[in-house]
Order: sequence, then C-alpha cells, then structure tokens
Amino acid sequence: MTAAFPTYDTMIAALELVRAAPLPLAVADAGERHVLEAACAARRAGLIEPIFVGNPAAIEAFLRERGERDARIVPAESEADAAERSVDEVVSGRARALMKGHLHTDTFLHPILAALRTTQRLSHVFVIEMQRYGKPLLLTDGAINVAPDLATKAALIENVVAFAVTMGIAAPKVALLSAVEIVKATIPSTLDAAALMEMAAGGAFAPAILAGPLAFDCVLSREASAVKGLSGPVPGDADIVLVPEIVAGNAVAKALEYGAGATLAGIVLGARVPVVLTSRADSLQTRMHSVALAAYHHHRCGAGAERVESAR
Repeated sequence: MTAAFPTYDTMIAALELVRAAPLPLAVADAGERHVLEAACAARRAGLIEPIFVGNPAAIEAFLRERGERDARIVPAESEADAAERSVDEVVSGRARALMKGHLHTDTFLHPILAALRTTQRLSHVFVIEMQRYGKPLLLTDGAINVAPDLATKAALIENVVAFAVTMGIAAPKVALLSAVEIVKATIPSTLDAAALMEMAAGGAFAPAILAGPLAFDCVLSREASAVKGLSGPVPGDADIVLVPEIVAGNAVAKALEYGAGATLAGIVLGARVPVVLTSRADSLQTRMHSVALAAYHHHRCGAGAERVESAR
C-alpha cells in the first residue's frame, strides 16, 4: 500500500515490469477515427487486445490505411446494437473490459446496467493529474449520477474508496465539496456533507478519512486551508473529491483539463468488468490514460495484484 494513487507512468511501468498480458477489450461503436486511433495506440503499447464492434467497412479501411494488424471485428448496425454486442463479448468471456466509442453515454450504459451490474451502484471516477498538485486526484461523479441524494452519495464514496484501496492507497482522504466550509441550511451540499461526516464518525467508509464541507481551494491547498483555520489530514491533501452533482463535477474536471493543463482518465465502477468511459471529444492522451487505468485496475483485481504491487 502507498500514500498516493498511481500516476499513468507508474501504472505503465508496473504493468511492463510484471509483463501483464494485454487486456481483451471490446470497443463499442468503434468506426470513428479518433476511437480507432486510441485503441490501436493502446494495442501497440501492449495494454489491450481490442475487439472492434461497429461498422466493419470503416474499421477495416482504417486498419489497412494505417498498416495496423487485423483484429476481431463484430458487425453492428447502430449505436444501440454496438452497445449490446459489446456487452455480449464480455458475457461470452471473449472480452474482459469495455470501452465507449463514438456513441452516446446513455446508449452505451443501458446494456451494461442490464447485464453487467453488480451489487454496487454504477458510478464514474475521473483520475486527474495536475503538475502543481503532486499526486492524482480522484473526482466522483461527473459523468453518470446526475443529482445524487444522501444515500447515493454514500454509495459513491463506498465505490471510490474501494477502488482507491484496490489501487494501492491504504487510507484514502476524501473531501466533500461545497462552496463553503460551514454547514448552511441554504446550501444543501453542506447539509449532506455534515450527514456524511456523521456516518463516517460511526465507522462508515473505513478505511477512508473524510472532511467536509470544503470549498475547492481547501481540497487542493494547505495554505488556503490554514488561512481558513482548517487542519487535519484531508484539507489541502485530498486523494478523492466527492462533488455535489454532475454539473459541478464535469465542470471542475474539464476546467482543470482545458484551463490548467491537467490530464484526465475516466473509468466506471460498479460493473463486472472495467468500463472506459470517455467523451467523444477527448484527446488521444485522455483515451490512452483511461485505457491504462482500466488495464491496471483489472490486474490489481486479478491474480497479478501482488506482483503489480511489488513493482510499484
């Protein structure tokens, strides 16, 4: 176990050191150029063995044009058909992970909810690498759960804490995001933060350490936290930030990416296999980081977890 979430470079080095086999990954609606470029780049890096689900003519033309080697192609006639057939590849055992291609998120997730969900709630985590912060920051949920109530927020924390522990953090530090650091009846997120803190005091979310409500400056900055009279292990040094709703989460992640040069990766938790969920406008770098995250998580959860841990 370590004190911080692994970076992209750390994950790649660890997978190379243990000679992890490429992860069989079904790419839903894979006929678009940016999707194919990312999947082929990830295959060349040894991260995955892609299964392309979509328009065979478009996929085959791209592979020929780029001189890429052949891959399994599963024909699909529409976005919905591609999503269904991708899930079928997992159910059959041919794929052990999924990746969203050029289709809408709700279409992609529908068959996953029907066939691959576990007892956990489906939730999304951004892994954000910022040069000035010094370690990756996990943000949930900026992509799936729109306006989570208190019970849903508790489920999101349970998901992301279990994920962080699996990935190597012994005691994840969770910041509960709001606009202020005091509980105010006029700001619902502060009321939820107070309730979550009470749950944590009773032993929920162990081994995580929670703090909140916190404004975003106190999530990242010890100096800002000190000025506001905040102390403890979480303010200014969070591993995880729970956002109050999807707009805040998506805006924070995209602002850090486009405005501050952060690198993002995205993964869905709560399914039977790792699910890579990226935006249709995401860069090759974001897609590569997301695939690496899924591959590393798969190996952390599998028989190779001890070998991967020893490589870190």
